[in-house]
Amino acid sequence: MPNITNRIEQLSARVRVSLPQDAHLINEISSKMKNVSTTEVRCLIKLIKALFEETISTAGYSDSAIRALTTKFRDAGRRSAPWRPTSSRVPGRPQDGNDGNRINRWLMPEDHKFYANEVDATFVEIKYYLQTLSMVNSPSCVYDIRTLFTPWLIKHPVEPGAYRDPVQRIQIDFKSFINDPRLIQSGHLDPLDRDGRHVPENTYLMLARSNQIQGNMKMVELIDLMTKIVEDHKTNPFN
Repeated sequence: MPNITNRIEQLSARVRVSLPQDAHLINEISSKMKNVSTTEVRCLIKLIKALFEETISTAGYSDSAIRALTTKFRDAGRRSAPWRPTSSRVPGRPQDGNDGNRINRWLMPEDHKFYANEVDATFVEIKYYLQTLSMVNSPSCVYDIRTLFTPWLIKHPVEPGAYRDPVQRIQIDFKSFINDPRLIQSGHLDPLDRDGRHVPENTYLMLARSNQIQGNMKMVELIDLMTKIVEDHKTNPFN
């Protein structure tokens, strides 16, 4: 146990992951579910990221394509969206990602809509990796983590084709995603503008079109609206 503890502490700092030697630590930490320390969750995100990179690289995808996804997950998971009202580069223009001042969510005031504690924000990012490895046409994971995160973090096994878009309820194609990361966005069942929080149970990867469909509605509101639309079409069909 001391050796495991020491290795987790090392990996949570700046020591590089060494797969497959460190792969067993995924099982060790995930078995605690959400009852982990910041040290353990820092170690876990490094392990999952390394596992993801090796899986996608082994399937023949380029380093630049993989980096585009890992950067996207970091910016949508642990890091905040642009959070100042105006740009620090162009006076009067709204802030965007080019300002370069995204910050870790746990460094923000707790009452800010982008705030999340480090454990929650990190598990959101881990969830995005697992959902991507569960998209249709995703490469099979190089190590077996199929059920390690079910059902406490994700509600499906980590295997190709198991994950579906939460709005349209259709499969998401991994090949399309890695070829154009803009096709997929991070979404919240309860939007952050509507008192939703950046926690794993409220966050999902979804098709950009689905995010547009949801808009600023809560998921329950969207489902209620769609139900009313369908029922109205049934009773009052167009000629």
